[in-house]
Amino acid sequence: MLTALRRLMESLGVGGRGKGNEVLEPEELARWYSGLALEERLALSRELAPRVRAPRPKREQASLPAVAVGRIVFQQDGPHGPMPLHHLKVELWDRDFGAPDDFLGECFTDSEGGFSIRYDPEDAGAGDLPDLEVRFFEPQHTFREDGRVVETWRRIGSEQGPDNHGGLHHDFGTLRLPYWEYAPGTPLARLFVTEEGTPPTAYAPGRALAMLKAVAPIELVKRQHLLQARLGHAPGLDRIQADYPESMTVRMEREAPGSTRSDAFFGERLLNGMFSTILDRDPEVPGDAHAFRLYLPWNAYEQDGIHCLPDVDVRLRLVEGRLMPVRIILGMREPGATAPGSPVTRRTFTPADGADWEAAKRMARVSATLDTELGNHLGQCHFNVEQYAIAAHRNLRHNPLRWLLMPHLREVVLINHAADGFLVGPTGYITRASALTERAIESRLQHLMGSYDWRGFAPAPPVCEGHRYAQAAGLFWKLLGEHVDAFFAEHGAEVEARWIEVRRFSDDLVAHSAPAFVCRYLRATVPGKDAPWFVRSERMDLDEKAVEPTPKAVSAVTRTDVPQPGEMDALKQLCRYVIYFATFRHAWANNLQWEDAGEVLYTCLGLRWGKGGALSTEADLDVAPPPDAATEMLWISWMLSKTNYGLLLANEEADVHPRFVELLRTHASEFAALGLDIRTVSSRINI
Repeated sequence: MLTALRRLMESLGVGGRGKGNEVLEPEELARWYSGLALEERLALSRELAPRVRAPRPKREQASLPAVAVGRIVFQQDGPHGPMPLHHLKVELWDRDFGAPDDFLGECFTDSEGGFSIRYDPEDAGAGDLPDLEVRFFEPQHTFREDGRVVETWRRIGSEQGPDNHGGLHHDFGTLRLPYWEYAPGTPLARLFVTEEGTPPTAYAPGRALAMLKAVAPIELVKRQHLLQARLGHAPGLDRIQADYPESMTVRMEREAPGSTRSDAFFGERLLNGMFSTILDRDPEVPGDAHAFRLYLPWNAYEQDGIHCLPDVDVRLRLVEGRLMPVRIILGMREPGATAPGSPVTRRTFTPADGADWEAAKRMARVSATLDTELGNHLGQCHFNVEQYAIAAHRNLRHNPLRWLLMPHLREVVLINHAADGFLVGPTGYITRASALTERAIESRLQHLMGSYDWRGFAPAPPVCEGHRYAQAAGLFWKLLGEHVDAFFAEHGAEVEARWIEVRRFSDDLVAHSAPAFVCRYLRATVPGKDAPWFVRSERMDLDEKAVEPTPKAVSAVTRTDVPQPGEMDALKQLCRYVIYFATFRHAWANNLQWEDAGEVLYTCLGLRWGKGGALSTEADLDVAPPPDAATEMLWISWMLSKTNYGLLLANEEADVHPRFVELLRTHASEFAALGLDIRTVSSRINI
């Protein structure tokens, strides 16, 4: 070891023979090296190992005298036994204490996870028998400005072999690597993170600073409110609201009282606010292109009996280019009823009902907010994208498809893991602030995830000229299609050549997706029937799912190791779908939360029954959220809307192809005209 260190000193020009200035003795250098952090030792070893060893003639790999073999599989078995970790980079090293470890050789695992590395034991150093160790690496990438890819490798694990191995053959056996495992016992595709463990990925460093900048101005405000409440001096809702920055609806009410409670504003936010969602035609007036319906069936779920959450059936009509609510039907339970499917009394409200109409609109607005948080935001973006992220990380390593997808799949599992306790679960904010119990939220999310599929998806067309959200969605979808087409034109041949990774990616997706879910009403009115009122473009193919014996929500891209006709187009559609929800769709639902959920009396996640019932005026604070829930709501809305890092156009990690960045930038003015600052759209879901 000291001989190797003397060579290291000479290569560094430190204490070298004949140099006349002995600065560090080998023993001192050994202590210096052993004091370095592991990553520093690895980096130094990689850099200096070729110079430390005496020059030796190159030899053909097959002629090297020794070999180390083994097989790497996932920690958890699949339905047919161990699942191979294919195409993983494996390096063989000789461990040295106090000196740089010696690199012996490398390879990639084959399709069954097997590896075989030939090496020369003499590379461990003169008189040193190798202490064997295999190290595992996953690929990372960045793009240069010209679109060329730069590959790097991140170490994800290691396994030690024998010390002072004098033989010419060593079998590491079957090594189980806990790598991007699926959480057991859940109907959704979620990442498995043990209570003591950490996810197999990390946030980009700049994200922490972005979070701090967003939250710091309001953190003390929330803490003060919660402390006052615990001391029995809870501030009023007006004081809580005033302590936070002025939201859009508060400002509008200050400038034009009543403007945000109008029928016109109600319809405008259903079109262009955070609530933007699919609007079906009204099935009761077939053929009327101006009549629409939004239906939210909450009575199917268990409720806490404290909050009032009726079935909401909103009928709307285009009047002179504006979407106006004309009728709201509420299916009201009796106060305190908790069981799913409880008896309901249906009450109909119209604009002629005055204060009752305003109360019905408020109830519908709160219902739409809860549906947005669980559906458009948490379900369709966060958890939906997570299932693609897990399958991609498990399977895409050699296939260039990862250069297209991975920038948009990073970090989503991290924020979802945080949401498990922060938003949902027994003490999550949604559980506490809404009528839905923990079990009901789980059921709702499973039903939602059972209705999402990439096949056939396209954003629904605008329903009127003022439908800015739908126009922006269509423009983004179009540009995204151009980006995906250009990528496949450049890399399509290699994608096909590495199709086995696509096959396994698809297999994982289908195997772990939720069972396809179609509610009883849709089963009776849509599959196999002429239902022109039903918007199909954003929904899974109900006719296709109806004929499958046990259908899964996510359709397969392929079932073979070689692409069949039409499957490359299917893969392109899947990529377009995933990127759309990880970027544009999430940005629209998330970034508008402060605008549409930044005023407690305007909207929240749940209205309480109160002493006079739930359908009372805003002046009845028994119906509104209590102070602790109110300040948490405003804190969360601000934090979600204002934490921005990982933006598409900024491309901070340089992992998005510059062609896509430039394509969006050239259309920035078109997006701006539709109310979207394209600079605020993130490249991935990390908030």
